[in-house]
Amino acid sequence: MKIMNQKVEHRKFGAGTIFALKDEKVYVTFGKIFGDKSFPFPEVFVSDMKMCDEDAQEEIMEDIRMMKQKK
Repeated sequence: MKIMNQKVEHRKFGAGTIFALKDEKVYVTFGKIFGDKSFPFPEVFVSDMKMCDEDAQEEIMEDIRMMKQKK
């Protein structure tokens, strides 16, 4: 899935844009007020952050379900 440059909504920081995905972390810029933040990927999408694109969010949630089944 391509998540680079995708819009997200974080419960604390508000609207942001994904600018990197590396070492199981997703990096999001929230503009001048909150700046750049990193979060554990894909765990952050379970409760604190959502993709603005509903299809992309569902795809991430499906990946998380698959990961949990493998454990």
